[in-house]
Amino acid sequence: MDERADATISNQGVCCCCAALRPRYKRLVDNIFPEDPKDGLVKADMEKLTFYAVSAPEKLDRIGAYLAERLSRDVVRHRYG
Repeated sequence: MDERADATISNQGVCCCCAALRPRYKRLVDNIFPEDPKDGLVKADMEKLTFYAVSAPEKLDRIGAYLAERLSRDVVRHRYG
């Protein structure tokens, strides 16, 4: 596993054996946020999330709810660039 994946897993509080058990939409949303907020969003991962959302429109409500949760959590923690 690379450093970014290790950091993402450790930030989420999920061990590497359980990381694959997280729903795909949550992993895709989490991947667009870099470890350091000043780096900005990861465009390639945003494109993957967009493709997934277009391919699975039944998941849009869950994706939107989780994205809102993630954004509000980052705002509360003052994690914005």
